[in-house]
Amino acid sequence: MRATGPGISRNESLDERPYHREIRAEQLSIALNNLPTTLISSVIISTSGTIVLGTESGYAWIPWWLVAVIGTSILRGLWLLGVRRSPAAARDTERCLGQLRLHAFLAGLTWAAVPVLQIGHIETMSGALTAFLMAGISAGALIQSMTLADHGIVFFTPILLATAATFLAQGNLACGVVGANTLLLLTMMIFQAQRGSARFCQGEEARLSSLALAKSVNESNRKLDYLANHDSLTGLHNRAAFNAELAARQARGAGLALAVIDLDNFKLVNDTRGHLIGDKVLIEAATRISRACQPSEFIARLGGDEFAIIIDSAPCEQRAEALSKRVVAVMGRPFVIDGVTLVIGASIGLALFPQDAAELTELFAAADIALYAAKDKGKHQASRFDADLRTKLERSQRIEAEIGDALTHGLLNVVFQGQHNLTTGAVIGHETLIRWAHPELGAISPAEILSAVRSADMGDQLTEFVAKEACRLLRALTKAGDTTSTVAINISPAEFLTGNPVGIILEIIDRFAIRPERFEVEVTEETIHDLTGVNAELNRLMSVGVKIAIDDFGAGHSSLVKLASLPFDKLKIDRCLISGIDGQEKNAQLIATLIGLGKQLNFTVLAEGVETAAEAETLRRLGCAQVQGFHFSRPVPAQSIVAQAREEGARTKELRQVS
Repeated sequence: MRATGPGISRNESLDERPYHREIRAEQLSIALNNLPTTLISSVIISTSGTIVLGTESGYAWIPWWLVAVIGTSILRGLWLLGVRRSPAAARDTERCLGQLRLHAFLAGLTWAAVPVLQIGHIETMSGALTAFLMAGISAGALIQSMTLADHGIVFFTPILLATAATFLAQGNLACGVVGANTLLLLTMMIFQAQRGSARFCQGEEARLSSLALAKSVNESNRKLDYLANHDSLTGLHNRAAFNAELAARQARGAGLALAVIDLDNFKLVNDTRGHLIGDKVLIEAATRISRACQPSEFIARLGGDEFAIIIDSAPCEQRAEALSKRVVAVMGRPFVIDGVTLVIGASIGLALFPQDAAELTELFAAADIALYAAKDKGKHQASRFDADLRTKLERSQRIEAEIGDALTHGLLNVVFQGQHNLTTGAVIGHETLIRWAHPELGAISPAEILSAVRSADMGDQLTEFVAKEACRLLRALTKAGDTTSTVAINISPAEFLTGNPVGIILEIIDRFAIRPERFEVEVTEETIHDLTGVNAELNRLMSVGVKIAIDDFGAGHSSLVKLASLPFDKLKIDRCLISGIDGQEKNAQLIATLIGLGKQLNFTVLAEGVETAAEAETLRRLGCAQVQGFHFSRPVPAQSIVAQAREEGARTKELRQVS
């Protein structure tokens, strides 16, 4: 019989419910564990019943019945031993449960023999004893079957049916009442057995569901923990895990080495081959680095094409140097990705704790400076942090610490370099250049200033400062009579993504009442590779009339294909292509191509860094319209530009009067 009850549909059998197999296995386990107690109780009760019934009634068959009960119990016990000794047998749950049910039914028939053999011979005392004995053994079976109803039911149903039949067969009122009550008892016991079994199944289902949920939560937490601490592309640890591990190892007090790795030609591959190939290169690079390391060394991908390794096994300096050589060697071998052979290479910066730095941030900065030193030496090598690099590090740290005060207290200066019409020589615009004359550190280069500003997260403050100076110059030039020349400021792609340069520029232009078309924003050619984040911002500027120029084109890995997708008005060719152009036929052909492309796509080409008359003449011959460089003008303060504009305005006025 199937157990049904609260929570179980009449049309839903147990084997259709969740965790059916697990619940049946648990029921079997409980039944097997209860069976020894059941068999011992059966022997004791049957022996006691034999003594009492034999004394009161003197039936000759009673001893033989006792032998049958004990024999049945022994056979069931032997079966249990066989199951215990054969785990494979116990794993066949339904077969074992079926055998248990059959044994219970046979045992029930054996006990049912007592009332059956007394049909027509029930006496008051023996009848009472029989009813008591049969009800007792049945109640015991009910208790044992609260987890598995059908096994108890097949045991006590024959017993109570036989008892009821025996009493009803006597034909008198008293026995009839006992027989009827026995049937009522049977009905109630079947109902209670089914209800108990159903509750057990519900409880087991809830328990197993809770365990499954807990397991799922643990698995989810494990996966979340993995995702929180690992790079999704390469499977290496990420920056968060790297920072935590570096802090933990430093806390141990032992020395350690930090190696920061940067892939040398990855940007070119990513730009020319696409991000899918780039991702495969990163995965292969991570694999090669991992194979070069020992298990004790902690490897992480910090982001982009930058990796880091923590080495703390003594002697860490020698181990770090040997590891760096291995990594440089394995990364120097060609990468074959989708049938394409690529030469990547890697540069490594090494720093030691506590020799090179006392704090984690200083240690990473030291390794980073050593990395850039390796790249400056020609890439594909490792560089160890040393005294000279320490001086550079201390300088950069001081600049970063003081950049905020420099911006706040006006210690930075802005100068302007003229942009000229190559045909007439007339000034058509000015580029803002930042300067800082430090009283102790001396002249601080624009690159150092920008690096400090990025580290201090002060990009918006610098943009505001430079934009105000540009607008002040434009306003002064207008008053001096120059109403056409432009002023340009430089904005890096990173500032578009992390700050609000467009909002700042538009607000300042409006505040100074400057015509937007006289304001120009120069962005480096990196912008070409960052179209997703920058395009919308550039379009905002162009929509109000602000001019856009691509700066330093040719200094990096330029993409003429992507160039057409970017909104801009002017292309500034970097000095690296202009230098010596009068003797560089390939560079001359390239610039001629860019000039022709500009005519086709309606943008102006300006040559930067023109320093000789020969370079200027070659550019004039190639058709270049605009130039900028020391051959025409050097960077000067705004006052000089305004004074020159006044002089030009005065000469123009005199000529008009003369004419």
